Amino acid sequence: MGLRWFGFILKAGLARYRSFYFAFAILALCAPFAASKGIAHQAEADVNRLSTIAFAADNGPYPNPERGFYKSATVPLQELDRRELRETFAQGYRLMYVRIDLDDFRDEPLSDQFLAKLDRGFERTRAEGLKLIVRPVYNYPRGETDYAQAEDASLDRVLQHIEQLEPVLRKNADVIAFLQAGFVGAWGEWHTSSNGLTAPAAREAILGALTSAAPPERFVQLRYPPYIEEWLEKDSAASASASIGFHNDCFLASPTDVGTFSEDEPERERQRAAMARLASDAPFGGETCNPLAASDPQPRATCADILAEGAMFGLTYLNNGYYRPIFHEQWEREGCIGTVADRMGYRLSLKKMQFPSAVRHGDEARACVLLANSGWARMYNPKNFQLILENRGIVKRVSTTQDSPDVSEMLPGEEGGFCFEIAADAGLPAGEYHLYLALRDGSYSLSQDPRYSVRFANADNRDANQWWDGSQAAFHTGAILKVVD
Repeated sequence: MGLRWFGFILKAGLARYRSFYFAFAILALCAPFAASKGIAHQAEADVNRLSTIAFAADNGPYPNPERGFYKSATVPLQELDRRELRETFAQGYRLMYVRIDLDDFRDEPLSDQFLAKLDRGFERTRAEGLKLIVRPVYNYPRGETDYAQAEDASLDRVLQHIEQLEPVLRKNADVIAFLQAGFVGAWGEWHTSSNGLTAPAAREAILGALTSAAPPERFVQLRYPPYIEEWLEKDSAASASASIGFHNDCFLASPTDVGTFSEDEPERERQRAAMARLASDAPFGGETCNPLAASDPQPRATCADILAEGAMFGLTYLNNGYYRPIFHEQWEREGCIGTVADRMGYRLSLKKMQFPSAVRHGDEARACVLLANSGWARMYNPKNFQLILENRGIVKRVSTTQDSPDVSEMLPGEEGGFCFEIAADAGLPAGEYHLYLALRDGSYSLSQDPRYSVRFANADNRDANQWWDGSQAAFHTGAILKVVD
């Protein structure tokens, strides 16, 4: 079975993107590794035997961290209260968009009291199990046509505020899903600046300061493709890390997405292709908007449109509250709203697992898992893929081996092999251990909080002893590993 499975996964891997087929080759190492330690003592058949189990995918909806439809906070971060956060989580959202209102500080530094309020807003978010899409702004016009007089701040003031925000942003990186560039122009969308902040030199200074101040493990998202391309072309370090993503706040609303892309059709198509390519490295999300704000209102509002372009751009998140009359309600009428909700971002399912039936004390063994991503995007923030061994209160957690790929880099349509090295040491007494699989948040502060764990898109199968264990936020695989003396 092991060799046949290896042939299958190697063939599958060769058809995938990047170099994930190298990860599949890891799975072939399960058998020799399990038998290589203490081979003279492994006479029993169950110690020598490798078992393989399969898992069934499930089409059900699973709210998961850092992806899907989001809800906009009704108040800025500094005023965010736990009731609104709690209700948002209970409604099935795992992402909330929130602005940092800086309008009281256009002409002065941020106060210590204000920074403390931001910190408390992040603390409340953490307590209620959500993550945030954060945008600092100096104004937030109520309508799409009354923004011309919106004011931002001077370049020096913006740079000062970014420097002041750096400690609080880094301290609370665990609950920041994505950081939108903000600061500049109306709504912080990098247009209509009252202080000339969209000039090339000002743009470069602000983005340079912001990418330096942002938590290193988080992406900064910009509103306009030309600015993204300009930055990536100028900054080789940024290009290498792809730390800049794209947010489109008029997604699908007109041929140009209301000025997001060029009016020139060939240039527009080039920009769209560039942003589609960027999605393999950096996150894309945003909202739709009122097409009447465009000079040529031709919204792409059908299910065919959202399904094609959601996949094309690697859509990770979308506002569920705007602009519903033309977009969301149309998707509901055509019957694809559930598919949109399920496919945004990553969608990971377990395919197969190979594991030794037994291991002797003092020996080591490998269990290996084949995982698939059927979502529109990859994960963009760190995660910790764990194998959990449990026997009557004894729990051992094992992370993936160094030769396994990074689970957060699995692109849409990819399958990847991940292995876990199990040491049967003194901390693992003899007995039968149930094997669970868990995908935890990469931050230490959230790693044991089940609300931030990823739910695999797999069906419960009681006949095979496979189910999602909500108490552990882990999937009970039905596999049992014996530790023998």
